[in-house]
Amino acid sequence: MFSLRHRGPDAEGTATGMGWALGHTRLSIVDLSAAGNQPISNEDGSLIMVFNGEIYNSPELRRLCEAKGHRFRSDMDGEVILHLWEMEGTAALSLLNGIFAVAVVSTTTGQITLARDPLGVKPLFYSSREGDRLWFASELSALAAIGVPLGAHDQVALAQFLSFLWVPDPRTPFQGAKAVEPGHALTFVDGRTSQHPYGEPLVPASGQQFDYARPQAVVELRERFAAAARRQLLSDVPVGLMASGGIDSSLIWWATRDHLTRAYTIRWSADEGGGGERLSEDAAAVVGLEASFGTPVEFLEGEAAEDQPLPPSGDLFADPAYELTRQIARAARDEGHKVLFSGQGGDELFAGYRRHSVALWVNRIRLGRGGTAAERAVLEAGRRTGKGGTSVEYSARLARAMAERDPFRAYMQLCTYSTARDRAEALGCEEAEVADDVVWQRHQEVYDNLPAGLSFLRKAMMLDLRVYLPGLGLAYVDRAGMEFGVEVRVPWLDLELTRWSLRLPDSLLVHHGRRKWLPKALATEVLGRSMARRPKRGFAAPARRLAGHPSPQGERGFRQGLYFARARGILDSFLRS
Repeated sequence: MFSLRHRGPDAEGTATGMGWALGHTRLSIVDLSAAGNQPISNEDGSLIMVFNGEIYNSPELRRLCEAKGHRFRSDMDGEVILHLWEMEGTAALSLLNGIFAVAVVSTTTGQITLARDPLGVKPLFYSSREGDRLWFASELSALAAIGVPLGAHDQVALAQFLSFLWVPDPRTPFQGAKAVEPGHALTFVDGRTSQHPYGEPLVPASGQQFDYARPQAVVELRERFAAAARRQLLSDVPVGLMASGGIDSSLIWWATRDHLTRAYTIRWSADEGGGGERLSEDAAAVVGLEASFGTPVEFLEGEAAEDQPLPPSGDLFADPAYELTRQIARAARDEGHKVLFSGQGGDELFAGYRRHSVALWVNRIRLGRGGTAAERAVLEAGRRTGKGGTSVEYSARLARAMAERDPFRAYMQLCTYSTARDRAEALGCEEAEVADDVVWQRHQEVYDNLPAGLSFLRKAMMLDLRVYLPGLGLAYVDRAGMEFGVEVRVPWLDLELTRWSLRLPDSLLVHHGRRKWLPKALATEVLGRSMARRPKRGFAAPARRLAGHPSPQGERGFRQGLYFARARGILDSFLRS
């Protein structure tokens, strides 16, 4: 428990019973009194729970429970889970709109149930020994701290890290530890574990799309997004914003402008953000938003971000966005903010990545060996002319993708930072052990289980929503925030908004080659045309900042080579630790 004090420095508690023990450190956000401390039980003590996260629809769920005669001991939002569980069992989880990791113990049967929110915003790791024990925690390092046998390093997971810069769930760097999958409940009873989804999967329903005219769709998004953002203001402490200057965080700012007490952003000098990256323009956009909305902004110098190659949580991340988020979280906590909004999820729901707009190309065009030749020619031309920037590199990646034999493999090439040869050399193994088919296992599993009839654009987006987001996009934000006792909320991934977005037709996602059309149309209305048309840069650091690691290696071009070199340096440090 003490190894997780940073996740909840406000209170600590334990509960024990016949063959089980629970520990909890609390980050007090809703009901700051001791009544909301955990572990917490229902009225007769038959259920005991520890919970991490927020249940945004808890006010209406509380009224439902009270109408059925249930008595609450606190105003803490998570207590609704216990009372719903009495009535519905694990089916109660499907009623929750929120971000959560939860463990519920039945004191009558001894059954322990672990569950994680449908999108995997909150982490939950476990290790089990059949017939003996189950251990679980919000971080891998907490399992290690109590002596859980995590086993040897998982070579496939390490190869995945070298491929994507992160490890997809449910794998972890250790063979003896796994992540509970998003939207799943894991039960442990009589020494046996089983895992199953507890609700309808979050996937697009083929043939059940909304039939909106474009202006109507913009109105609908405006209303639904504003409602989602307001719903996530549930808090008894001040709420701040991670402001990137992009559309996603800016629309959150617009929707909650009268409630935010502070915004935080990273500022790069023109020299740091040079080389065509133009990162210094992001802070300039935030200056304009500060003037429009009146929320005071703290500008943090990107050059001051601490290099943290090995997160204390025990995860592996090679994306420098993790370090930038740590910098914001530290500043927020120093100023008394426990809750921050982030724009994570907007790209995954509304086709915001460049790879989404080219999904049709990689779906239809097969170049075979010609693609491989074209890739080499593009990279060589870039080297000869000295113009090996991101545009040249992306053209090479596109050619490599079109050399693949099917659309899935083509799309995966756009997401992969190393070759099998790179990975084998780094891990000291045979190429076949870390081949693309091996490291793409999780993506292939998700892809193969998608409903028939989905467009390839939707299939590609679902890979990002189901694999990338819980593996990196949400994971690094959670670890960076919680290292300093800061909860990061993601209004774009509100469950009601997510379900609605999955029924939108492709034409509202990518229109005339313009990706993320619908949020951009809303941004044009409420933020102005210049803001809506700002180029997407992501939450990034200059390429020069990556060069502190060993010289670029691999076969993927300049920036991909830098990222791979960074991942390899982090892996070497991990293996030595």
